[in-house]
Amino acid sequence: MVVWPANPFLIHGLQGALEGALRTRLNCDFKDSMQEPPRHGGGRLPGQAPEMPRDTINHAGPRQFSNPAPGSPGEHPPKSVSLANYRNLSHPATKYRWEYPNAHLRPQNEYVPDGPHFHRDYMGRAKEKWFRDDRYISPYDGRAKPLCVQTTDEIYRLPNTSTHLRTFMRNTSPFMLRIARWPSNHFDYINENTPGSDYWWAAAKWLPATAALTVMLMFPGNASGQERNGGRYDRFPYKFYNYPKAARNTSEDDRLTVGGRRVDEVINPEIKRALRPRYLCVLSSEDKVTRINTEDWERDNKGKPLEYVFIAYTADQFGDTDSDITALHAIAKRATRAVGLNAYWVGCSCMPGNDDEIEQDVYRISDVIRGAHSLIIAVGPSNKEPAPSFDLQLEQWGKRMWTWPEVLLSPGDSIDVYSRENNEVINITKRQFAQTVWKDAEVSRQLIDHYEGSIILGRLELVTLALQCLHGRQTSQHLPGDKSYALMGLMRLRPKIDKSDSAFQAFARLSLANDSDMLLERLISTLPRDPKQHWSSMDDAWNSKLWDIYPTCQIAGIGHDDTVIIDGLRGANVRWKSFEVVRSEVRANFKRTFTLFLQHSAPLFFYIAIGLLAGGSAMRSTNKTAADTYMFIGVVFIIYSLIAIIGAPFFVKVLYGGKFWQTQPWLFGFEGYLPITTIEKQIFGTNLGRLSWAPYSSPLSRHKKNAHDECIGIDPTTDPSTKNLVQAAVHAQPGEMRIFTIVDTGNMEVTMFQAVRPPVAFLLAGEEGGMQRAVGVSYEWETQTCYRETVMRMPTVTKDLMSQVNRVRFGLKREMGAVRPVGGGANQAV
Repeated sequence: MVVWPANPFLIHGLQGALEGALRTRLNCDFKDSMQEPPRHGGGRLPGQAPEMPRDTINHAGPRQFSNPAPGSPGEHPPKSVSLANYRNLSHPATKYRWEYPNAHLRPQNEYVPDGPHFHRDYMGRAKEKWFRDDRYISPYDGRAKPLCVQTTDEIYRLPNTSTHLRTFMRNTSPFMLRIARWPSNHFDYINENTPGSDYWWAAAKWLPATAALTVMLMFPGNASGQERNGGRYDRFPYKFYNYPKAARNTSEDDRLTVGGRRVDEVINPEIKRALRPRYLCVLSSEDKVTRINTEDWERDNKGKPLEYVFIAYTADQFGDTDSDITALHAIAKRATRAVGLNAYWVGCSCMPGNDDEIEQDVYRISDVIRGAHSLIIAVGPSNKEPAPSFDLQLEQWGKRMWTWPEVLLSPGDSIDVYSRENNEVINITKRQFAQTVWKDAEVSRQLIDHYEGSIILGRLELVTLALQCLHGRQTSQHLPGDKSYALMGLMRLRPKIDKSDSAFQAFARLSLANDSDMLLERLISTLPRDPKQHWSSMDDAWNSKLWDIYPTCQIAGIGHDDTVIIDGLRGANVRWKSFEVVRSEVRANFKRTFTLFLQHSAPLFFYIAIGLLAGGSAMRSTNKTAADTYMFIGVVFIIYSLIAIIGAPFFVKVLYGGKFWQTQPWLFGFEGYLPITTIEKQIFGTNLGRLSWAPYSSPLSRHKKNAHDECIGIDPTTDPSTKNLVQAAVHAQPGEMRIFTIVDTGNMEVTMFQAVRPPVAFLLAGEEGGMQRAVGVSYEWETQTCYRETVMRMPTVTKDLMSQVNRVRFGLKREMGAVRPVGGGANQAV
């Protein structure tokens, strides 16, 4: 077969020249089409806000569809659509640049400049910029380049409301294959539904295709593309240069540098457990209360036990007024006498006066509870919201964060509750607390059962459920990590409190200090069911639990700005700017081998035939026998070559048709939705059913059972709710969910998903349900941080086709920076 080998730089240069030429020669009036836009659903014009809400899809909803009834909308997938391709050059807002793709649309929005920002790329090249913008890391040279995303025609014709460049979709299938398939590209091969008129139309297109292929067959080459990266996906050339805020291995800490090393400094110190409270209130025989230092008391009374009662209350019901403190101590005295003791611990009187000691003791109250003889609860009317009944007072007490570990860690299986308003004492078993006092009974009851020994939770289950309970309770914040520090009381190892830690950093520090069964590593592989949900909820879009995910990476440290440093990831770059020629392999058989010989030898035999016929004609007057022989052989050769030439469109399809045994892995991406038949034509030149929808790679994926009880992926837009999402996302503004599509040529599957930004790479971080969890990340070049945008499930065979990635600074959620219209006070450099 015969074309020149593909050179990507030459091809892109020629495509750029073609774009410029077509720009000046197109006759279609794009402006008129922009002034009279076609109507969309509901009589809405492009650019107008859709009437439907831009909510995300219900990830918890059913995703399997039964076989649709005849005539229903889901019976047949959407038909192929015809893309404008290079006709989009007539867009009035088209701009040009040197880099491919040359023609593009600039965004109408830009980030508010807050520079300068420094960046060092994979190859060590440093750069400083004032303007923030969306970029990706090029797999060709490792540079951080402006992100350019190809879009469907429907989106391309609308104003570019994103913060990145846009370009139109181009047909990148091999040119010779497009010519060979042009005569029959209107045939419906999948459904085998081709009317007779299509054959006449194919015959009319056959002769021009034959003429073009005759010329192209004279030049050797490979029409199936080139192998890249040793048959692997494009690598993600990322490198993180900075120090973590807290490293798992202390030798990597920035305080151990040559200039900052201190011999006596302990990196990542731990808080020691409190074996006793600092102070206690002791009752005398005259019913007077004296605060004692427990360390002094034990020194003076060696060998004597010091038992005490822990008084649990909330500041909403007992404030710092004299009457509230007097009433609280009255309850404490009565409860202490009732159990035959003379000492009790109450927060309003037994906390130290030194600020540093107070901070330490607040987060070690759990040790004070563990060491108590018993625990009682004091309730009364709230000074914030009235609660006339005893039950409501107890519910108000249970809303506070610190009251939750008090119940879990208290000795015994029941707790006495004292009322301020009367002498009533009610005994409540711990099992009853979950259903009578707390609103999250289903979760909190499991924790109570664990601490009572009736069920045993795993480390991962314990931390997950405890964190869920804590974040559902109220607290007067002292530090951002208060809830993590409250959780710290349940753990064995407790890192020293860092006042600069955020809630996530405090939890990450606690998780690294303890054997939490790789909780953080599992957390990064989850896809939030609701994009706005807090990181601590850990609700997964696929309803998987954390223990269902098996991490394939490790957290190496805690980064700044709610990030972690991850090692051991495998990843692949996503090509958003265009499709590429995909190298494919088909099995050699006699039919293909003969066709290959026929096509390669046809031009040679054709010219030999011309020479034989000319020689025979010249020899006829001198040697008729030899002339007849030459003429006969020439006629045979010319028939042979004409069969190959006239049948070139058919023979080319024989050579490169059929199913692929192996393809060059690519991750192609575009914004919007297209029928899979159109996608296949854009990449491979025709639709032969080689690509298929992924059945369960994304929450938007859909599948059904066919006639043979086989699971097959179906077009996601057969689900009306997904179709509504696709229509609404066309008009998405910065920070809103958009629809993107990934074409994976390694698995020959297509996946549609939602994300705020297009992920520039997918990183394999874990395994679940026999699939790989691939985290799609955007790249914030200003901080060298990869932020989670979506999570896809990929087949396990993908793992071996992806390369290892250097340590990655990773964030769970990227905040949308301040955005303004382009030119709002400063020029934008693209």
